[in-house]
Amino acid sequence: MPGFVRRWTAVLCTAAAIGTGVAPATAADGISRVDPAPVAGATVRLADGEAAETSLYRIVIDDGVSISAYSADISAVVDPRVPYVEGPLAGADGIPDGAAEPLNWIVRNSYPLVDLDRLGTESGVPGLDEERAIAATQAAVWHHTNGADLAARPGGRGGNHPAVGALYRYLVDAAEHGALPAPRPALDVTPARLEGGDPAQPLGPLTVHTTDTGPVELSVKGASALRLADADGATITRASDGEEFFLHVDPAAPAGVATVYAQADDATVEPGRLFTGRDGVPTQPLLGAEPAVSPSTATAKVDWSSSPPAPVEEEPPPPAPEEPAASPPSPSAPDPSPSPSPAVEAEDRDPDRDLAFTGTWAGALIAIGAGLLVAGALAMYATRSRKRR
Repeated sequence: MPGFVRRWTAVLCTAAAIGTGVAPATAADGISRVDPAPVAGATVRLADGEAAETSLYRIVIDDGVSISAYSADISAVVDPRVPYVEGPLAGADGIPDGAAEPLNWIVRNSYPLVDLDRLGTESGVPGLDEERAIAATQAAVWHHTNGADLAARPGGRGGNHPAVGALYRYLVDAAEHGALPAPRPALDVTPARLEGGDPAQPLGPLTVHTTDTGPVELSVKGASALRLADADGATITRASDGEEFFLHVDPAAPAGVATVYAQADDATVEPGRLFTGRDGVPTQPLLGAEPAVSPSTATAKVDWSSSPPAPVEEEPPPPAPEEPAASPPSPSAPDPSPSPSPAVEAEDRDPDRDLAFTGTWAGALIAIGAGLLVAGALAMYATRSRKRR
C-alpha cells in the first residue's frame, strides 16, 4: 500500500463514518462494532521506505463497554459500518502460523494495558508518550502479522523517533522469548457446525467454552420436539465451561437444522482475541489489547438426515398342514401298487394263515363264489328236465 494511503487511512475512515451518518457503535444487538474515532499514534517509517499511520481503535462490545485494539493487517482498512465478531487469533485468515503467542505477549505487556510509566521502566525507554507507545506497539504487531520492520535509521525525516524504535525492538525481542498461550474465548460452543447426524441417536457432543465463572444459559430453536440434554440424557438449560451436552431430536422428524444458543452474563474478553467482520465481510481485523467483562452470546448449528424407517418384521409363514395318516387298503379298493417296505408287509399279513392280504386273495374268493352259483344253476336245470320226462 502506498505511503500516502497508509498516512490517511485513519482520517478517511473517520470521515466516512461521519459523512454517512454512522452513529456511535453499540452492541445492544450482541455484535461488536468499531468506534469511528480511533486514537492516533505517531507515523512510522518502514524498512521498505514506506510511511504508515498508526492508530489505537476502540471496539464496543456492549453498551458502555469497549476495549482497545490494534490493526492486525497493515494492508487493510477499517470499515466502521461492519459488525465485528470475536474469534481466535491462531488459524485466522492472514495470520501466520506461530504468530498468536508472541502477539498475545505484546498486547499484554504494552500500552494501554501497561501504563506509560511502567512500560518505560520495563522497556528501558523512559519518557514515552501515548503517540509513540501506540506507534511502537502497532509496528511490533505488524512485524508478526505482515513481516514488516521499522526502518533501521533512527530520527530525522527518513527514520523513526528513537523512543519508537527502542520500544519496538524491546517488544519484538521479548515476545519471541516470552510467548504466552492463546487466550480463551469469552464464550464459544464447539463444534460450530454438526452435519448429517442420525436423529435416532443424541447429536453431539457440543462443548461450552467460556471465561464466565458461572454457568451459561442454553436454548435451541428449529424443528419441533428438540431438547438439550447431558450425557445421561437429562434435560438441561445451563452448562459451565468445559461441559458437554447433546441435542435430542424426535426420530420421526424429517431432515432439518437447529440453532443452539448460549448466553453468558459476565464473560471476560481477554487481550489477544481477534475481531473480524461478521460472516466474512471484508474489513480491518483488529487485535484486542485490553480485557473487559460483558454479556456474550454464541451459536452452533446442528443438522440431521431423515431417520430410516424401522424394518418391518415379516410374519413367519403358517405351518404346512399335516398329511393324514394312510388308512389300511380296503378289500373292495385294493392298492394297485403296494409298498415293498418290509414294515408294511408285516402289517398286511394274516397272522393265522401267513397269507398276503392282497387283491389276488380277494379275487380268488369271488371266482369260487361265481363257480358255486353256476354249479347250482346247472343242478336245478337237470332236476327240472327229469321231472318233465
